[in-house]
Amino acid sequence: MGLKEKMELQACVGTFLKIPRTEIVEMLALAGFDFVICDMEHAQISESEAREVIRAAVSMNMDVTVRLPDASQGLVNRLLEAGASGIQIPRLKRSADIQHLYSVMKYPPKGTRSVGNANLQAGYGSINLVDYLNSENERVITIGQFETKEMEQPYENLFEELDVAFIGPTDLCVDFGVPGNLDHPEVQARLQLIEDMAKQTDTVLGAFAPNVDAAKRYIDRGYRYLAVGGDAGILMSAAKSTVKNVKELLNV
Repeated sequence: MGLKEKMELQACVGTFLKIPRTEIVEMLALAGFDFVICDMEHAQISESEAREVIRAAVSMNMDVTVRLPDASQGLVNRLLEAGASGIQIPRLKRSADIQHLYSVMKYPPKGTRSVGNANLQAGYGSINLVDYLNSENERVITIGQFETKEMEQPYENLFEELDVAFIGPTDLCVDFGVPGNLDHPEVQARLQLIEDMAKQTDTVLGAFAPNVDAAKRYIDRGYRYLAVGGDAGILMSAAKSTVKNVKELLNV
């Protein structure tokens, strides 16, 4: 069962992947995460490293989406052929941006993705071509991040070709001039707008949650694509907790 099907049944828990190591991916899969977001926007991750961690995740039956600063045709195609479940674009504010993402992710007649079957998703050419094209068009997930004050109207055009509408709370607060204040009335009004539009267009809601308490608030509001923290933060938190506990034993 792919990530799209899982989200239809329940909230799915993921985390950001900043450290492009297969061992990290394997441990996150063993820990029980439903997916990871390979962060090629902010982390120092090359295409070859991204392909490597995608393949590691596929081997562990864990989904990977990739956050890209720009959705270029060739790169998107190669990441999807490597096994990525979806592509996530930041700072979505124009309908043209999501239309471009949708187009490069979907095979004709839905989009303009170029066809190649020398990859695992196509069974290296052993799967019937029509079946493969239809399966891919259903499998891949378009994810747009809403994290800017500016949003083009009519709002429906920003959501209709999205599978997931993802809230970037940190950038959203900064863009509204209230860094860190998610409870500010303008920010809350924007969240409500996004939630209303997602419901109207049957789009899954997603968000970054820095901790479990934040994740609970989003789950209570119906979000189903949850990025809880990141691998670097999880490592730092566990390391600090271990050192603190041992030093307390030593009375240091």
